Amino acid sequence: MIIKKNLKNPIFCIVAMNENRVIGDGKNLLWYLPGDLKRLKKITMGSPLIMGRKTWDSIGKPLPGRANIVLTNSISLKADGAIVVNTFEDAINKADEWIGLNLEINPDPIQKKIFLFGGAEIYKIGLEYCDNIEMTKVKFNFKNGVKFPKLNERDWQKTKLEHHLATDNVPEHSYWHYKRVAKIIK
Repeated sequence: MIIKKNLKNPIFCIVAMNENRVIGDGKNLLWYLPGDLKRLKKITMGSPLIMGRKTWDSIGKPLPGRANIVLTNSISLKADGAIVVNTFEDAINKADEWIGLNLEINPDPIQKKIFLFGGAEIYKIGLEYCDNIEMTKVKFNFKNGVKFPKLNERDWQKTKLEHHLATDNVPEHSYWHYKRVAKIIK
């Protein structure tokens, strides 16, 4: 088990979801937000991404400039351009190794952050280790599908960063930053 205070690098979560916490249908995203894809690239560039096999399959290729770490139960999965692991602890260790190796080679583009990249199982496993969430909230009426875990809203300070109205092809959406509120231990 990983102890939060022993983490070498902070773990962030990045997610896009609708008002019902739906993040996808199990195979694909339900919306296309070009601005959000640019934002995602900017935020995660130079960082390791921890994702599940279904997320890896939906992307179809490694995302350049980032370590693509695929957490799966399969011991035989081959994912060209990705690091395949079978436990969350191994995913964190591989992410830490990648950050360390790349900082030695070229420290400028490397961020000392690890991102939970989806899907729902990865969020469920790793969310307790996150103190920051980069969230895109999409107005998209869809109730069934793969869902982001329910957050205890009192544990998070929420800041709305931007709001975008709907256009012909893009639904209304907004960008948020959630920061975990420090708990006082008595």
